[in-house]
Formats: sequence, structure tokens, C-alpha cells
Amino acid sequence: MLQQLQAVKSEVSEVIRQVGELALSSGNEALRHNLVEERLPRLEEERFNLVVLGEFNHGKTTFVNALLGKPVLPVGVTPTTAAIHHIVWAGSPRAAVVKVGGERRELSLDDLRRYAVEGQAEPEGDAVRYIEVGYPAEMLRNNVTLVDTPGVNDLNLQRAEITFSYVPRSDAVLFLLDAGQVLKESERIFLEERLLKRSRNKIIFVVNKADLLTEPERKEALDYVRQHLAPIVPDPVVFGVSSTMALLGEGERSGLPALERHLSEFLGNERGRILVDNAIGDTLRAALSLDRHLQIRRRSLDMTEADLERRIVLVREELERRGRRIEELDSRIVDTTALLKSEVRKDLAAFGEALRASLVDDIKKASSDDVKKYLAGYVQDCFKRWAEQEGETVVARLERLAEETIALVNEDVKGTASRLAEKVGIDPKTLDLHVDTLYYDVGVFALGAFGMSVMFLSNVLVGGLLTLAAPLLAVVVREKVARDVRKRALENAPHAVSQAEAAVGQRFEQMIDDFGEKLSSFIAAAGEELHRGILDVLKRAREERREAGYAREMVESRIDAQQDRLGEVRAKLEQLRARVWQSPEADSSAS
Repeated sequence: MLQQLQAVKSEVSEVIRQVGELALSSGNEALRHNLVEERLPRLEEERFNLVVLGEFNHGKTTFVNALLGKPVLPVGVTPTTAAIHHIVWAGSPRAAVVKVGGERRELSLDDLRRYAVEGQAEPEGDAVRYIEVGYPAEMLRNNVTLVDTPGVNDLNLQRAEITFSYVPRSDAVLFLLDAGQVLKESERIFLEERLLKRSRNKIIFVVNKADLLTEPERKEALDYVRQHLAPIVPDPVVFGVSSTMALLGEGERSGLPALERHLSEFLGNERGRILVDNAIGDTLRAALSLDRHLQIRRRSLDMTEADLERRIVLVREELERRGRRIEELDSRIVDTTALLKSEVRKDLAAFGEALRASLVDDIKKASSDDVKKYLAGYVQDCFKRWAEQEGETVVARLERLAEETIALVNEDVKGTASRLAEKVGIDPKTLDLHVDTLYYDVGVFALGAFGMSVMFLSNVLVGGLLTLAAPLLAVVVREKVARDVRKRALENAPHAVSQAEAAVGQRFEQMIDDFGEKLSSFIAAAGEELHRGILDVLKRAREERREAGYAREMVESRIDAQQDRLGEVRAKLEQLRARVWQSPEADSSAS
């Protein structure tokens, strides 16, 4: 099987080069670069991305450390993973920070902890792209990269977006659930609406913190997960693991060895297939785009130079019209988010006023001991409940805005494609495009990341923001005389509520603004390739027409040859994909 897969991989590599050559000969240098300079090396290096996902505080970093066999990555910081960590094989432990601009700087392992604290990664220069950690763990051999991510419901939008952007690029996913509350509704929503659309059945589920359960409880929890995953994941693969026990050397009792055996078998049998299949899919999409451009080139042969000039002008006018349409959509986003922020401020003000009034009555009725013991926790819990309820409302409104905007973009792209096809003189089906979560991964997943982050507002948000009010409430706790406790509480509690109210409101507004910016960027990018691609093809045809010695017959013959070759390439890729997933039994019988 391995020998057959290596043969398929070699053939796929050659096909990628051929499509790259076809792209170059048709004038599409950007497409050639994407295929030959970026996609091909990924296939040839056989770098396999094994991504660890899960909600915040599910012990992902402790789990990664358990897989490595030692506590290599820092834990215990809240939130722990502020930057993506790439863990790769190395003969001895090492670390480096890789910036967005490409700069790489070596780190000591002791320096890793400060990169786990938000805002302390790089005080100046380019932002951190990821932290690379090299470690001599057996599972990392053969080009396996273990990726430790922030929580998918992490409240920092940037980290959440990074996590979501890794989903479509992962080759397999280890999805962590918490034994304390297995398979929450939030996790089912994420799996069904976000992850499963791109997973291709490459998810392994891990119920972490299994040491919190007795043996019967562990079995019951695993059965529960399998039963409730079955409607959305065919034959889910589920393991119960205690990362803490594994790090303490408790072997089979931790459940980790069983998972490691499965991973070893999975990586041995499936990683090659997944890598090659992903490369085939990317190359087929590139071939489809190239075929569209060749059809437009062919139609341009029937045009005079004046016709080409006129159509170039028309496409540019379409770009301008689209720009005005984007401005309209952008204005709609600004108006909607501004209205939503106003409503949140109004809701928060009403909540704060009611809480201040009720606190005065409660403090007067309560004993001084109860005031000292429960006041701070009570204020925090009240804000937490309000933030969660308001967050659900905000998320519903923002997701509806995203859905409506994407629907309008789809309508706009469809209309644009029809008009462009008419102006260029080709079959409109050639430009049958639409915006969806498969084609525009990053944009839509960024929106989803925001939705998840607001939906599950938790102690991290409220507890962190209430630290601003903590000094006021701490004065109450320090008082010794009962009457002074109540006096201080009556004086300070309303002010503490006002400070927390302002901080919570600021965070909500920031999230809403970030969402609006992401949505605006998304609609600006959607459909841009369609216009630019057609414009480039027409401009190249015009320049070619102006060259000395231009001969239509020669150009037409070249396009014929390119389209024939492209058809052969696409058929070849489909054949190779079938061979990738052919069972060993079928292969041996065929031979």
C-alpha cells in the first residue's frame, strides 16, 4: 500500500507541475506560484498538521504535554495559549518565535511562558505568527507537526480567528472534550456548523480529565459521547484520557497509551492518503479556475482590439459598480453594529441601575459576615449571568447580519457573473460562483470564531473585568467592625458596579466593532478574484494582439492544446484520487 501511495504522490507532484506550466503559458503567474512554490513543497515535504482543538480550559496544553511525555509547554496561565504553538521533532529541545513578517528568533524553553501571557509576546515589530517548539518525541517523527491552539470559545477575537483558520489547513484534528461536562451544546454546535464542514472524517475525540470520573462513570461518559456524536459523525472515534495521570507516569490507567497506539496506526495508514488527497483537491480547484480563464481567452479571439478595449472598460465599470455596492453593504454593517452597541449600552445601564438598587437593600438586610463573605462573588455572578444572556442576544443579531450580508454578496456575485459573462461573450455557467464556507474559509471562520467567543462569555471575561472593581470591594473585606462593614459596602458596592459596568460595556463594544471590521473585510474580498481574473485575461489578449507577428490561428491552436491538456489533467487527478482511497484488497486483486 505504501509503495502504491508513493507512486500516486509522485504522479500528483508531476500533475501539479504540469498545471503550473499551463498557468504560466496562459499568463496566470499568480496561480503558477500558488501551485509550484507553495502547494507542491507542502506535498513533497509530507508535513502532517495534527491540530489540537477544544473549548477554553479543557486542558489542551496539558494534553499536548502528555503526548510529548514531559511538561514542555507552559500551563496554569489564564488564558494559557495566547499564541499558536507548532511542536516538531528535534534531536534536543529548542524553541523559536516566528513573526508574521517571516523573521525567526531563537528562544530558550524558559522564555515560552511569557509568550503564553497575552500582550507580552512581542512588544515591538511584527506580530507573532506562531511559536515553534522542537522536541524529541517519537510521535513527531516523519514530519508530524502537533499544533496547540487557543480555545475555540476564547474571548480574544484574534486568537479565536487564528484557531479557526487552522481548521481548513489541518490534516487531522484531536478534539478535546471535558470529562466534567462532556459534549456540551456549544460543542455540538461548533462541530456540526463549523468543523464538520471541512473535516472529512479526520476527527479523533478525546474526553480529557478522565481522572475526575470513576471507572463506571468514565465508561458511561464515553458511551454518552459516542451516542450523541453518532447522528453527526459516522462511527466516532472516542478515547478517555487523563493527561495529569499520564504525566505522573500512570501508564495504561491514564488512557493515553490506547490513544497513542491509535494515533500511531492512523498516522501510519492514513496520513499519506490525506496529504495526497488534499493536494489533489487544491490542484483540481486551480485547474477549474484556469479552465475558466482559457474559455475567456478563446472568446477574446473573436473580438477586435476595439472590442477588447470596450470589454476592459466594461469590466472596470463592473469593478467600480461593485465598489459602490460594497460601500452600501459597509454602511449597512456600520449602521447595524452602531444600533446594536446602543442597545447593549441601554440594556447594561438598566441592569447596572437595578443591581445597584438591589445591592443597597440586600446589604442593609444581610449580616456583616455575609457581606464580607459573599458581596464580591455575588456582584461577579450577577454580571456573569447578564453577560451570558446579553451575549446570546448579541450573537444571534450578529450572525443574522452575517447571514444576510453573505446572501447579498452571493446575489451580487451571481449578478456580476451574469453581466460579465454577457459582456465577455461566454456561457454564464462558466462563471457560476457563490460565496460559501468552503471557498472563503478564513472570512467565514473568522465570523464563526466571533460568534463562539461571545456565545460563551464566562468567568474569564467577567472575572477579568471585575478586577477593576476589586480594590473597592476589598476595602469591605478588610473592615473589622460590623457597622463599618455595612457602611463601606453601601459606599463602595455601587461604585464597583459602575466600574464593572463600564468595563463590560467596553468589551462588548470592542467585540461588536471587531466583528463589523471582519465582516467588511470579508465582503471586500469575496468575488474579487472573479473581476481581476477576467480583467487580466482581457488585458493579456489585448497586449498579445498588439505584438508583432500576431497570428490568430497560432494562438487558437495554443489554447486548444492547453484546454485539451487541462482536460486530461483533470481526468488524471480524479483517477489518482480514486487510487488514493482504493483498499489494499482491491489493489491486490486488480494487480
